[in-house]
Amino acid sequence: MTTKKQLISYIGLLLLVSWSIQILAIIVTGDINSDAARIWLVGTMISPLIITLLFLTKNKNLKKNILLKPNSQVFITSFMAVLVPIIIAFVVLIILQNFGFGQSDWFTFSISGVHISGGPFILGKGDQSWFLFAINIFITGAAFALLNSIVATGEEFAWRGLLQSLLIDQYGLLKGILILGFIWSMWHLPALLNGYNYPDNPILGSFILFPIRLIATSFFYAWLTQKSRSFIPAAIAHGALNGIQTGIVSNIKMNNSQIYENIITIAVTVFVGIVFFYFLKQNFRD
Repeated sequence: MTTKKQLISYIGLLLLVSWSIQILAIIVTGDINSDAARIWLVGTMISPLIITLLFLTKNKNLKKNILLKPNSQVFITSFMAVLVPIIIAFVVLIILQNFGFGQSDWFTFSISGVHISGGPFILGKGDQSWFLFAINIFITGAAFALLNSIVATGEEFAWRGLLQSLLIDQYGLLKGILILGFIWSMWHLPALLNGYNYPDNPILGSFILFPIRLIATSFFYAWLTQKSRSFIPAAIAHGALNGIQTGIVSNIKMNNSQIYENIITIAVTVFVGIVFFYFLKQNFRD
């Protein structure tokens, strides 16, 4: 088991490097949401991989904790890594449309099928049957999840690859994942405070909304990791979150304040987190 001193120094280094890159991005570009800031954000996402590899060279006894080589469950968990973010996105969309808070700029639904008017969908746009639409969404979601997972691996090698098991060993299943989700959210802090993700509510987003969302997401990613014994499905899920889920939700035209979308997204994500925490506990009992 790792010592608390090792754990604190590792977490501190992850935060220090990330915050430094984000602050530099804000100073140099002047806008964390600008195109110029993207390369800085990619560097931020890669930094946990570099820090973890350096940390392991000085703490070689922790290499055994790395969850890298997947077992036979990697296929089902990778499928779920793409499917669950898609489900979250559409549940959010359905709730917002049914309550009159907003409507999709991409989709028009009918009994016979769906009309796709926007988005980079692999099987095309226009009128599609429900079956073709479902296949189109999943294939597109999987493609972008895999593409985005290349960069997301930089984070997930640290979060789920090493830190998750260290925190669970130190604090137990529930507390370990709660702490991991909170650390993960605070890792984004400078960007969040400067309007990234929650430009209309940066303080509320930084200290309430985003921590809740990432803590809930961490339970789903923890299940993926423990089930497959690898961080790879979590990296795919991270890619799906940044790809298909964000794409669908961000293209909802809101009739009211954006806060409604934020709250609904968090509520749905928390529900998913609770479900997968239940599954996770069953795995640990087994």
